[in-house]
Amino acid sequence: MIKNRIEDKGLEFHVNVDPTLPIILNGDEVRIKQIITNILTNAAKYTHKGSVTLSVTYEKVPYINALDMTVSVADTGIGIKPEDMTKLFSAFERIDEKRNRAIEGTGLGMNITQSLLKMMGSRLEVSSVYGKGSTFSFKVRQKIVKDDPIGDFEDSYRNSSLNSKKYKEKFIAPDAKVLVVDDTDMNLKVFVSLLKTTQMQIDTAESGQKCLNLCEKNKYDMIFLDHRMPHKDGVETLRELKEMKDNPNSSIPVICLTANALSGARQQYIEAGFDDYITKPIDPDRLEETILNYLPEGLIKKVVEEQTEPQESGIPAFVYDIEELDVETGRKHFPSDAMYMDMLKIYANTVEENADNIQALWDAKDIPALAIKVHAIKSSTRSIGGTELGELAQKLETAGDNKDTDTLSAHMDEFIAAVRKLGGKLESLADKKETDDSSLPPITQENLEKCYGMIKKCLDEFDTDSIEEIITKINKHSVPDSEKERCKALSKALDDFDFEAMMDILK
Repeated sequence: MIKNRIEDKGLEFHVNVDPTLPIILNGDEVRIKQIITNILTNAAKYTHKGSVTLSVTYEKVPYINALDMTVSVADTGIGIKPEDMTKLFSAFERIDEKRNRAIEGTGLGMNITQSLLKMMGSRLEVSSVYGKGSTFSFKVRQKIVKDDPIGDFEDSYRNSSLNSKKYKEKFIAPDAKVLVVDDTDMNLKVFVSLLKTTQMQIDTAESGQKCLNLCEKNKYDMIFLDHRMPHKDGVETLRELKEMKDNPNSSIPVICLTANALSGARQQYIEAGFDDYITKPIDPDRLEETILNYLPEGLIKKVVEEQTEPQESGIPAFVYDIEELDVETGRKHFPSDAMYMDMLKIYANTVEENADNIQALWDAKDIPALAIKVHAIKSSTRSIGGTELGELAQKLETAGDNKDTDTLSAHMDEFIAAVRKLGGKLESLADKKETDDSSLPPITQENLEKCYGMIKKCLDEFDTDSIEEIITKINKHSVPDSEKERCKALSKALDDFDFEAMMDILK
């Protein structure tokens, strides 16, 4: 992902990993990956010639089975003036307090990077020479699981790529009938698509009540039932299903679908009456394994899994450039790039309505319904690789469950804006809609020029909060036709935290 972006700019990309680094460590893989990705993305953005170098070294910790891993990213970019270094970090702190730019801009943002590292007992260190480049680095402690050396990282990576295989179903079951229940249309489409080539007969229901209605009429071999749904959740639905008279599905396996699997979750769901559970986003291999465990053997016809050469990505370059998306993680949830793109399109078509619904529930202070809706968008966002936005959704969902209105008040506007922002970056995939800003109050050319001047001054002072406030106000007005493209470009530069681009736009 990063290599392509860097090389597309004509830069060199170097990766230096200590060959003696133990091959398996135990730590927060997802967040460490997010941090590294964000730092590399930042380096690529502000480097116009030369190179970007990622280095990983370590020191073993005496007397315990652990090491301190140091990750650094060095670039030959524009660098930071010494007098601006303190401004840079105060800007991080200011943003971190308000959390008003973190997700909308870079996806992680340097403030989130600092926050995550702080929770790991670390911090982001920066050294820079103005005009020559910068080095961002951090150190985190990791447990050692396997002490064998990683060896030549480039060779390991190449071998891993060559040995990877395209997902292929391990069975077909054309006579099997399955019911999938989930209140989110996108999740249902993902599920059906994952099992399309297994030839199973799949019915879907968008609520607990529709599940019960279908179970009265049809005999299924297996039911996948979402835990968290409005009006009637999965546990209530399962209880009513088992209590239903003359129920042809009283003894069939029911698997819980959940986005909140914590320690001890399996026992919790079994006690509630489920036979097992699968976490969302759904892992295709885990889904197949579950079906093979619970579907009657007589319905299953095994097929030989074939080794295939890695396929060229069918994902447009602009998707990789959406910094809110971890595309590689998103791709793992789907059997093909084509299906991943289909899901991105579904997301793009529904995201605006979802954001409107969340806003309406928040305005009405319907906290229980709000928590369920946030839960739903958390699941679909994670499935396409929106890991950091999914983290924020998780935080708000938990706050909703706990009726923690302080946390909701502090972060809900940020969350809704972030959802809309991701939708905006996926807009080209959505079905086209006519836009009209004629209902907005107009802003004169003279006042617009004053706004431009204020933005320039704020750029000189690293005043990111005021820049956002000014551009937000501009976007609430109908601007002259001659300025529409400039204002759109300014908004995009703000979203990307690309202040250098803003200066160019305002020249």
